[in-house]
Amino acid sequence: MHSSFARLALGVALLAASFPALTAQAQMPPTAEHKSLESDVGVWDAEVKMWPAADAEPVASKAVETNKMLGKLWLLSDFEGDFGGMKFTGHMQLGYDPLKKKYVGTWIDTISPFLQTMEGTYDEKTKTSTMMATGVDMATGKPSTSKMITRHVSDDKRVFEMMSPVEGKEGEWWKMMEVTYTRRK
Repeated sequence: MHSSFARLALGVALLAASFPALTAQAQMPPTAEHKSLESDVGVWDAEVKMWPAADAEPVASKAVETNKMLGKLWLLSDFEGDFGGMKFTGHMQLGYDPLKKKYVGTWIDTISPFLQTMEGTYDEKTKTSTMMATGVDMATGKPSTSKMITRHVSDDKRVFEMMSPVEGKEGEWWKMMEVTYTRRK
């Protein structure tokens, strides 16, 4: 019983000691980068093309992405589709880290047991986001990297491309997925 009480007392003391920092964080106003995430809020119909290998023909499917904001700092995205007759669901969290001066995020889905982390930039002039994702290759169990580029064609249309490195050719990528999103009215 003393052990439980001591842990509780320690927890309360740590929370009380960190309260000023927590209060300051809670009051941090969103930056322009955070506000830009709001443009993706809504329901989007998705036309998906996947290339199982660099020289393969693409496989097409449809999906729906639903995005909402968590407060004013994080975009939460739920993606639902069907790939080869198998239901697929994915979840993304995307925000902006003002210390790194980069967009950051995570991705999880119903196919992979591995968390993917993302970090990247947004070019306002070209309306293009470039994110690098790191995770684990399910086939090999080794660390993997992918490049994700999103072009905002208009307020109601964006195109996402995911690329994988070409083995043995540093700096070269092959497109493994393309998704064209159209906002539902």
